[in-house]
Amino acid sequence: MNFTHLLLRFCGVNFENASQVTAAHLALRNSDLAGWVILAALLVLALTGWSYWRSARTLISRRLLWWLTALRAVLFLLLLLILLRPVLAFTVEGTIRRQLLFLIDGTASMKIQDPRFDPADLARAAMAKGILDFRKGLQQPLDPGRLSEVKQVPRVELLRSVLKSESLGLLKKFQREYDLSAYSFGQNLAELGAGETPGTTAQPRNRTSDSGENIAYEVDQLDPKSQVTAIGDAVRDLLERKRGQPLAGIFLATDGANNTGTQPLEAARLARAEGVPLYIYGVGITSPRDIIVRNLFTQDVAFVKDELPVTVQVRGQGLRGQSAKIKLMLGDELVAGKDLIFTDDGEQTVSLPFTPQHPGEFELRASIDPREDEAAKDNNAVSQHLKVIDGRIKVLFVDEAARWEFRYLQTALLRDRRIELKCWLAEGDPTIAGGEGSPYLKAFPETKEDLFKYDLIIVGDVGPKDIGAAQIDWLGEFVSKFGGSCLFLAGPRNNPSTFRGTELEKMLPVELGEGATRATNAETPIKLELTPLGQSSAMLRLSARDEENAAIWKAFPNVFWVARVTRAKPAAQVLLQDSDATKATRSGKMPVMALQQYGLGQVLYVGTDNTWRWRRNSDERFYPILWGQIAQKLGLAHLLGGSKRTQITADKQSYAVGERVTIYARLYSADFTPLKDATVEGSYVVKLPDGTPPAEATRQSVTLRAVPDQPGMYRGDFTVLTPGIHLFSIKTDPNTVFEISAAEAAFEFGETAMNEALLKQMAEISGGAFYREETLYHLPEDLRANSEHVSSVVDAELWASPLYFLLLLTVATVEWALRKRAQLK
Repeated sequence: MNFTHLLLRFCGVNFENASQVTAAHLALRNSDLAGWVILAALLVLALTGWSYWRSARTLISRRLLWWLTALRAVLFLLLLLILLRPVLAFTVEGTIRRQLLFLIDGTASMKIQDPRFDPADLARAAMAKGILDFRKGLQQPLDPGRLSEVKQVPRVELLRSVLKSESLGLLKKFQREYDLSAYSFGQNLAELGAGETPGTTAQPRNRTSDSGENIAYEVDQLDPKSQVTAIGDAVRDLLERKRGQPLAGIFLATDGANNTGTQPLEAARLARAEGVPLYIYGVGITSPRDIIVRNLFTQDVAFVKDELPVTVQVRGQGLRGQSAKIKLMLGDELVAGKDLIFTDDGEQTVSLPFTPQHPGEFELRASIDPREDEAAKDNNAVSQHLKVIDGRIKVLFVDEAARWEFRYLQTALLRDRRIELKCWLAEGDPTIAGGEGSPYLKAFPETKEDLFKYDLIIVGDVGPKDIGAAQIDWLGEFVSKFGGSCLFLAGPRNNPSTFRGTELEKMLPVELGEGATRATNAETPIKLELTPLGQSSAMLRLSARDEENAAIWKAFPNVFWVARVTRAKPAAQVLLQDSDATKATRSGKMPVMALQQYGLGQVLYVGTDNTWRWRRNSDERFYPILWGQIAQKLGLAHLLGGSKRTQITADKQSYAVGERVTIYARLYSADFTPLKDATVEGSYVVKLPDGTPPAEATRQSVTLRAVPDQPGMYRGDFTVLTPGIHLFSIKTDPNTVFEISAAEAAFEFGETAMNEALLKQMAEISGGAFYREETLYHLPEDLRANSEHVSSVVDAELWASPLYFLLLLTVATVEWALRKRAQLK
């Protein structure tokens, strides 16, 4: 307490310790009486002087006489001054008492026991545990005998120790100056102690304000187990809850492992706009040793004795130059393995092809054995459900003549062991079908039975007259009612220009318009480009890495002919398009590859016959891979025995526990007309990962509702609650089962390092600050410096204050003492 504050106390004024006096001046509240008081003062002075000089000038010394006269005059003047009501007006500057919000990371990564080897990381943990002094920096020596206490402390334990530290005293300091509220976050924001957070034991208490003890208790009870971190959403939602209330800032304690929701930097900008700085305590270490295995890329269905390409993304943090072995298990069988050396903290893609020997349903699992010094051991494996079948996709390829596209594609399909290929050429010599083992047919299939035994029909540059009117109708029925697939491979003579007005035009995923006429090969090169849907399409993916896949497609040579069409049909997915903007319409660039559902089956349109050129001036292995994937994607549904009247799909096939599954069902009645009911009932049972058969008593119902303007299409959804294979079916057709794979979410361990760069950016953008253990003691002062200051004038009424009374008493006492000493009455 300084002299000014002491003076305020003597003047009878109460003040906050955080207040500061910036100015003071004397004022008279009854200044209108000043003239009368001055006149009275002159009379008093005259009478006082006359009184002393008349009665005492012969009794005491002249010096003492002057002192007594002055003291008596001062006493009377002080009494007269009371009439003017003198006050001292102090200008006091202080802060508004506001809320400080605690936002605590409640995700599973906060349980990571960071293996600390760096001296700085060990010192930080020792500070948090009270072994070292927060204010003496990272160079303090650490007793080797206490090394085991800090070498592998979970992140959440460090946070608890920091909040309860008596030497740091954060909570006590905060409580004196702020109203405190505490929240945790994972996928959602939850108030601590209010019963919102799973894993937190809520105790009854006063919710009007949180004490530091309450917050420490609540953090002690917090069980961080959420598998999803949404830092940006948590900050945004907290600002929304507290909008309009005076906030000092948000104390955010996290490791920065964000994996969903609003971008954290966007939330930091919102906090700045709201005037709420983020004071961020980064928990964890920036370079933990960790092996992360994630993103297993392969097909959902494989063929017996056919090599299956498998790629896995692996990352090693802090393990440069060290080696590991990755293993690929099919069920209980080791099917592939590879030694690898970690080069840096970046990802590397590991290829693990293998050949399945037996049909069945398996869990395909890629893993690396955990190391003792890893930060997390729960992120060393990734798995996927795989179905191995013993069969071949039956493909019929029809064309007018053996053009270049036909020759190269025929060769690629014949070499693919997954495919059983038959071909027919409208202008071909029938004798070519006579040789032993010939892939050719003498004629286009003449009965439905012969046509419908195929899974995929590729229609090349043939016209309706070549195929026949009845056969064209069969093609439509084969796709729409029997779930087959058809691929239209355009050509300059017939396909698709001569399809107008036929069933084939209805099947096409594109609209022909007036420009779809016969054309000849051009000499102008045409550059094709993948659309966003094409980039994500499994059948067009030629590399597990997005950037590498895009580079492969970009390197493909130009084509020299593309069929002219106007646009894709409303329900079609455009996968590949002409990059030439001059051919675009209001609907976008001209489609070259488009896919659509047609009844129960699928139709793919490829608008160029120049894909054979992609074998030249590029890696020729991509050509058979691409066409093999296209044939497999289109032919498998029919090969696997898809229902004629019930077709079930989902927005994806693999989910994490807690995710929402969206189910689509296209349903037909017995006469293959679209179902018209408003709702249909579906259900699912779960086959657990250990192979336990599903119990019918555990079957869960799901209601599917009709999709407007899409006859026969229904939509429903449910949340995945347990890992395992979810077997979904429609009540009216229980034999048609759709499988959905679900696994425990592992988002939290995709990145185990504390994201210091992100957290520093968030703090800077919001106007706050970032802290590690060695700088946390600055936090209370930083908060105070950023506090909102307000000024007010406080009047200290001197005439009625203890100070004024003390002054009167002092003057009277001194005069009395001097008079007694001089033996005056």
